[in-house]
Amino acid sequence: MRLPPLPIAALVVSLMTASCASYRPPVTAPPPPLPAEYAVRCPSPPPAAVSPEVDAVAISLKQMYDLYGLCAGRLVDLLDYLEGARR
Repeated sequence: MRLPPLPIAALVVSLMTASCASYRPPVTAPPPPLPAEYAVRCPSPPPAAVSPEVDAVAISLKQMYDLYGLCAGRLVDLLDYLEGARR
């Protein structure tokens, strides 16, 4: 069964206008500001151990591990905050 072109065009136009009338543009709002604790940069690494002694190198390495733990914890907190803001 073939329909004449005019009823098909009228059907298409009516469906298009119905879908456009029900379309609502997405609401875009600015993101909430980050808490101040997340805007703080990670501390700079300590200077490298100049002494050839093993104790000085171990202390410097321990300080680097502590800084890494601090920055990694901040990153995880920031990601958790951002994930919570999306919900």
